[in-house]
Amino acid sequence: MELPLDFATPTTREQVGRLAKRSRNERFERELAWQIKAHGLPEPNEQYHFAAELKRKFRADFAWPKFLLLCEVHGAVWQRGGGGHSHPTGILKDIERYQIACLLGWHVAPVTTDQVNNGEAIALLERVFASRGWKR
Repeated sequence: MELPLDFATPTTREQVGRLAKRSRNERFERELAWQIKAHGLPEPNEQYHFAAELKRKFRADFAWPKFLLLCEVHGAVWQRGGGGHSHPTGILKDIERYQIACLLGWHVAPVTTDQVNNGEAIALLERVFASRGWKR
């Protein structure tokens, strides 16, 4: 039986690592997307590419271009040996992305997976939207 092309087996260790990270964090991104909808917040663009005008390939988990707001879910913050966002190279990449987003006029709301689970992330987003004059 042949597998569809979009179900290709990763061929490098880097590809396997990216897929594993994506599947771990995706659960929390799905949860936050559900919370956003359940709380009646504006619908976000997911996996939004920004900074194309600078010929950069940055992506945010959630974006609201009308509000110039990005939200990034940081997973594996406490992972031994450093997860993507807690390893020094990951931290440096995140800082660069946030600085460029800021220079382009975006506001960034980073949240942790714990904050998604305990409701702090959605509460933060509600406060950010309210501060920008958004009403239900």
